[in-house]
Parts: sequence; C-alpha cells; structure tokens
Amino acid sequence: MFGAVVKFSVVLSAASLMNSQAFAGAWNQRAGEGQVISTSAWAHAGEIFDDNFNAVPLRGFTKVETRLYIEQGVTDWLTLVGNTGFQTLNFRDGDSRFDFDGLDDIEIGAQFKVHSKKDLATSLRVSYVIDSRLDNQAIDILRGGDQIELRALIGQSRETLIGDFFYDAQFALRSEALSDVDGIQGALTLGYKPTPRWLFTIQSFANFSDSESVNLDLDVLDIPAQLQINTQISAARQYSPGRYIQLGVGKTLFGQNIVKERSVFIGLWTEY
Repeated sequence: MFGAVVKFSVVLSAASLMNSQAFAGAWNQRAGEGQVISTSAWAHAGEIFDDNFNAVPLRGFTKVETRLYIEQGVTDWLTLVGNTGFQTLNFRDGDSRFDFDGLDDIEIGAQFKVHSKKDLATSLRVSYVIDSRLDNQAIDILRGGDQIELRALIGQSRETLIGDFFYDAQFALRSEALSDVDGIQGALTLGYKPTPRWLFTIQSFANFSDSESVNLDLDVLDIPAQLQINTQISAARQYSPGRYIQLGVGKTLFGQNIVKERSVFIGLWTEY
C-alpha cells in the first residue's frame, strides 16, 4: 500500500498504495484502474524577485486555487492523464494592478511505461497544454500559447526496518512551435512512510522560461527570462480504504522576475 500515497504526494505539487509496488509519478495505473485528486491552495507574496535575483518589496499578491487531477489506466503500459484548475489572482506592484478569475492551464496527456519492476519504474509522458491566457508573467512563469510537453519520469522505493523511503524525479520540456524550447521544469520528491497510514514528503520544483519578444498590435513587448525554485513539505494520512488527505506548506526559495510565494494546501485523493 505504499505507492498510492506516493503518487498522491507527487501530483499535489502539479504531481497509489497498491501492494508493495509504487505507482508514484513514473508508475502507470493498471488497466481499468485510476485515481482522482482534488487540491485547494492559498498563496500570498510580499516580495518579488527582480532581474538580478534580488527579492524586492511588493505591494501584494494573493492566489486561491482549486485543482483536479485524473489518471485512468487504459492498458498496463498506457495511462491517460488530465489536469486543470480554477484560480483567483490579485497582484499589486506600485501603480500596476492585475486581477484574474478563470481556468489555469489544461493538460491532456498520455503516459507510457518504459520500464517497471517491484521497486523501480521509468516512463515517458506526452501532453498537450491549453494556455490559460493569463497575461501577467510576474505570476505565471509558463509562456503564453498552447504548448506540447515531453516529460521523463523515474521513481524508486525501498523498504527498511524503520519504514519505507521513496524518490520520484521528473524532467520536462515545453515548446509552442516545436522548433524551440520555451520552458524547462524539474521536480524531485523525497518521501518517508513510517507507518501504513502516514507519509511525509519534501518536494522541490524548478521552472525556467527564456526571454522572448511578443508582437502586440502597435508595439513589441519584451518578456524577460524567468526562474522559479520552490519547495514544499507535507504530511498525508489514509483515513479510509482508497482515500487520503494531505496537508502541506510551500515557499519560493529563489527566483528571477517571479513573485516570492508562501502557500498552504490541502488535498483529497480517491482511487477506483
């Protein structure tokens, strides 16, 4: 029953307890099985990283977000993935004011098993990401426009006398025109499961987008390069068979041209 909570933790960032085999990130769902994960998060920021990586004062930023993530096993080597969210954003910086209510990016993907055994798995995910049309780059590091994402995943778990340990590592590239790489993302999750019902995780995420120029009606908008490094810690508990709850906090540790967020989140997960 180790893998399900692992998967639950990985997904809540972005990312099943099924016998002794981990279904976290790199582990596909079995044919005909799946999971639904809903999360709610609240974030705020009083600082923003400038072009020189310095944190400077910000009038204010808040975000309330609810996300839904779905996995459905089609075959033992193919899992379909869906991911989206609704968010309310408020951004204030000097005379700049920005408010947004609407859908976040919508991801529709297919994950293919590359290699799997009891305690180790690798897989490859191809996704189409529909842009949310969120214009303010200070709070959205992903570039505008629909994109194709290619993601490589590897996960491994170990059982010991003091509990179970696991890691899940992911690396993704995003491109709008397929001729250039528009965004890069890396993620690492480390987990410890001391008892059958409890799991503790530390997650780190790195996002990067290169600078670009966008042609507007009568002008050209220069968008600077952006970097964002986040970390999250959380605790998850199984409260009934196939159902889990997770509580956690997060923080932007380092960045460039991105808000310095602090966040709290709660997630509920159901397997079927």
